[in-house]
Amino acid sequence: MIINYLTIKDIQMLAGVSKSKASTIVRELNSELEEEGFIAIRGKLPIQLVREKFPYCDLSDEAIQELKEISI
Repeated sequence: MIINYLTIKDIQMLAGVSKSKASTIVRELNSELEEEGFIAIRGKLPIQLVREKFPYCDLSDEAIQELKEISI
């Protein structure tokens, strides 16, 4: 299964922040998407956007798959 989005919980684990901070990050980035004319899904971020905004995090396909397995 191809994973296209990361949830607030995934962002929380990835960035090592609280749930409220992860929610704020998702809200802000979704607002940016909407300003650019894209459709934003509440509580989720496209992986491409997260890779762009978090260049210091390992967001390879394998790392994302591990992240999803841990959060289950």
